[in-house]
Amino acid sequence: MKKLLRLITAVALSLGIVSGAALPQEIIPAAPQNVAYAKSYPIKVVSSHLSLHRGNVAYVTIKGKPRARGTISVVYKSGRSKAKGLQAKVSNKSGIITWSWLVGGNTTKKTYTIHVSLGGRTKPLKLHVK
Repeated sequence: MKKLLRLITAVALSLGIVSGAALPQEIIPAAPQNVAYAKSYPIKVVSSHLSLHRGNVAYVTIKGKPRARGTISVVYKSGRSKAKGLQAKVSNKSGIITWSWLVGGNTTKKTYTIHVSLGGRTKPLKLHVK
């Protein structure tokens, strides 16, 4: 009788008629024990110069996932910055990327939120323009 029940259950499972939730423990397949987990790479700020006067060079160096695509988004009151140096880059084998750019002389004095992204993660940072 147990063999017949197992056969019927196996056929029903393969056809998607029933879920594994109501099956006896001996029929539910066990999860593999040696599952590989992806390594986590949070974004860390290694160094930065993000508090400055207009007309000076700002920079930020981050560390995260090695050999991953990184982007930076700087949006001022007048809109998104197109300054040279803010293009997408690929981190080196240590996971390091540096961006540097000139903050325009007419940039409105205030604190802006910029976003750096690397390997699927994003970190907001503050840029203080004096």
